[in-house]
Amino acid sequence: MKVIETFLQGKENDPDTCEDGIFIGENIAAVLDGVTAKGTCLWKGKKSGCFGKNLLLKYLETCRDTETPEEFFSGLDLQLGQAIEERTDEIGPEDFPRVSVIVYNERWREIWSYGDCQCRIHDKVYDHAKKIDKMNGELRAFYLEYFLSQGWSMEELEEEDPGRKAIETNLIMQLAFENKPGKFGYPVLNGQGIQPSMIKRYQVNPGDEIVLASDGYPVLKGSWLESEKALQDFLEQDPMCFRLYPSTKGVKPGNVSFDDRAYCRILAE
Repeated sequence: MKVIETFLQGKENDPDTCEDGIFIGENIAAVLDGVTAKGTCLWKGKKSGCFGKNLLLKYLETCRDTETPEEFFSGLDLQLGQAIEERTDEIGPEDFPRVSVIVYNERWREIWSYGDCQCRIHDKVYDHAKKIDKMNGELRAFYLEYFLSQGWSMEELEEEDPGRKAIETNLIMQLAFENKPGKFGYPVLNGQGIQPSMIKRYQVNPGDEIVLASDGYPVLKGSWLESEKALQDFLEQDPMCFRLYPSTKGVKPGNVSFDDRAYCRILAE
């Protein structure tokens, strides 16, 4: 495989707090998206999403490209589970490190996804957006529109984000649906075991141009420059991310985007 271009940037524009990651190996390329922490517990000084991402990036250096998708994701999940077991203090599920991963395996000539990272094969995009995120994004938008109708300014919304605060309980409740089939179920690596039926697999042929990315790009284009332009246009029109593409979070004051973002374009050989 030939890596054409990669890009990685945290929403705070600080590499130390970025929860997204990119791994490039001999026959494996992956994008990782550490899930935004729902609890307050730190892991070796890092928030849970950043810790989980770093842990799995290191583990990927030892992965064999002959593993099946189930073996691959189970191995990643086991690393998170062991880290949870090694803690000596009491922590709740909201503090567990969680990571979404999408990988291209050149030996298998397949893309595998577990979580809400996205991919593009030629002109076809597979975004793996969660139904529960769409629901909470729309609910946050409802609250923000309500507060605007009550006289709040956009600047006040950006500073306080009362919509995010209004859905915080939902964001904790949704953890009950992790790795469970059903209307609101969704896949995520959380150290508690995977649901093999939730693994997504896509065939890749020699000569195919593919993109792996985190969900920090609302519109995934065939090049980084196009994807970045689409993102910046979106942020300029809707920095609070509640009208064009309703999200569970917007751009906080001082940040450069609503989420961390990772982009990796590859030519399969």
